[in-house]
Amino acid sequence: MMTQEERQIHYHTVTLGALVREGDATAEITQQREDGTTETVTLHVPAGLPGERVTIAVEEPPAPPARKRRRRWKPRPPRVWITEIHEASPLRVQARCPVFGTCGGCQLQHMKYEAQTEWKREVVGQLLREVGGFENPPLLPTVPCDNPWNYRNHMRFSVYGEGKPGLTERHTRRLLPIVECPIAHPQINRALSIVAQHHNPRPQVLMRYGTATGQMILQPEQPPEVALELLAAGIDVRTETIEEKLAGQVFRIRPSSFFQTNTAQAEKMAQMVLDGLLTHDDYREDPRRLTVVDAYCGVGTFALLLSRHFGRVIAIEESASAIKDARWNLRETTNVDIMQGKVEDLLPKLAAELDGFVIDPPRAGCQPSVLEALIQHPVARIVYVSCDPSTQARDLHILCNQHATYRLRSVQPLDMFPQTAHIESVAVLERAL
Repeated sequence: MMTQEERQIHYHTVTLGALVREGDATAEITQQREDGTTETVTLHVPAGLPGERVTIAVEEPPAPPARKRRRRWKPRPPRVWITEIHEASPLRVQARCPVFGTCGGCQLQHMKYEAQTEWKREVVGQLLREVGGFENPPLLPTVPCDNPWNYRNHMRFSVYGEGKPGLTERHTRRLLPIVECPIAHPQINRALSIVAQHHNPRPQVLMRYGTATGQMILQPEQPPEVALELLAAGIDVRTETIEEKLAGQVFRIRPSSFFQTNTAQAEKMAQMVLDGLLTHDDYREDPRRLTVVDAYCGVGTFALLLSRHFGRVIAIEESASAIKDARWNLRETTNVDIMQGKVEDLLPKLAAELDGFVIDPPRAGCQPSVLEALIQHPVARIVYVSCDPSTQARDLHILCNQHATYRLRSVQPLDMFPQTAHIESVAVLERAL
């Protein structure tokens, strides 16, 4: 079997095509088959931009393992990287990170930020048309991040053999030791530069920072000498929970609980959710008589904000850790009912009671039973927060086109993750008359 060093590398000069959903540019090359014929292959090229003339290196993928392990083996695509740029795109800028293109965390650092937000809007629009079936979707411009750098308040660094924290190379498990990440909050980078000087246990180091409180979770717990260094650097380290502020409210967060990793953009999202419900005519006169649900409520972020406006809020969450935090965060409210369980199990039993619905599902989108409950018991307004516009478009197609129970009022892309290909969007639906 060929070793890493023995794998063949071929070079091709190509003009790059459009970006794929994952943020890579495309390139077509012609290669020869074993029988002597040729075929055209489309490759994904990291750190490339449409229209650029570049030379790319293509490394053959690893050979299958020995026969006894072949059954579990999954082939991966060839490794591709740019070796020379002959004609650069006018959208290209110098990436800030020295491991950009190799690290799996960012995909768009080489692209002007205004172009990133426009591309994300185009992706959402294409999915709404092709998957959602909306000929002319009500798509708004992407809301940019005021500071597209140093925004991440939550990082997980892998730790391998020598005990050094780092990030993982694309498509491999190879570690890239680093002491700074340009999209991580400066306090996380400060803590990382200290922790990286010491031996860390496998498999990872977790850091979570409260941008409004200055508190940081750092796991695993650091030895006393490291803790003293962190304290001397002005880092307030906690091991169990931290507090963070959002929309004027204080939230308690555990390491495993879901909370948005970009606090500044989460503030904007929270306002979008409130506006999406409160601008409906049915809610303007007296929203205190209405019941709304916060599905996949996490630590109770939306539920707490909604409780200030609506008569009753039902918060649903499966995670036991998040439920603990939600109960603490909502401890002073009297109009929020917290229910632990899967949304797909609980919502069908509650749907007849609801007037509005806020949902922030995982990447897989809504389960069929959730959509069926909303179709059988329509509510006046739905605000659908999504971290995957493809599954959101699929679900909107079912609610608005396949069954025509709702009308799509607006879709607002929100750049929660600058420099990456991840896209967040907030859709507002209203019951069809």
